[in-house]
Amino acid sequence: MITEERRSVLGSESLIGKYLSTCRNTIWPSIRASGGSIICVLSGLIGKPTSHILQMTSYKDLESWQTAQGAWSVGPEALLTEETVRLLKPVSTRPKDTIPPEDRRSLYGYRTFFISPNDLSEFVRCSEEGVWPRIETMGACILGMWTTLASTSPLEVILLTGYHDTSHWEQTRLTPAQPESLDTDASIWDRETALRSRGTELTLKTYVELMSPTDF
Repeated sequence: MITEERRSVLGSESLIGKYLSTCRNTIWPSIRASGGSIICVLSGLIGKPTSHILQMTSYKDLESWQTAQGAWSVGPEALLTEETVRLLKPVSTRPKDTIPPEDRRSLYGYRTFFISPNDLSEFVRCSEEGVWPRIETMGACILGMWTTLASTSPLEVILLTGYHDTSHWEQTRLTPAQPESLDTDASIWDRETALRSRGTELTLKTYVELMSPTDF
């Protein structure tokens, strides 16, 4: 599987409705007919203006991705000032093959990490076993984790996580205290804490954009 990350910058925020209408009526049906599966379509909220549109689309292979490029040949070129595309590869158990409606959220954090390429497997494990269980019990939902097809140093890792709102996002940022429940296994808690700390140690640099989803 590969994922296309497409960032489209509109000439102004007033063009968003026209851009999305063109996508719904022509581009997205053509992508699906070519075997593409749209993971999400997001617009900037904090970190980028709303005129910045991010679309993540999954394809089974490079051939199906190439076929789908024809969908953009009749795209809204006149509405754009800039557009960049790159291919990513999933590196974790997410995204799911099919993302159910209950996994959708009203806010997404697009977080970028930079790590050593030699640390990728360990970093993914620290995320899956040390961070994700806690925030998902709080109602967040991991949409996916990717890295670039090309190996670079440092290596860029992208994480998309859904939240109910900005307050919910802020709540998940807090360092958790160990639950006082009597049935809490201290060894499990200690292991998850160690994995979270290790993931932080492996991170050379990180930043986040908050984005709003649109129907697709």
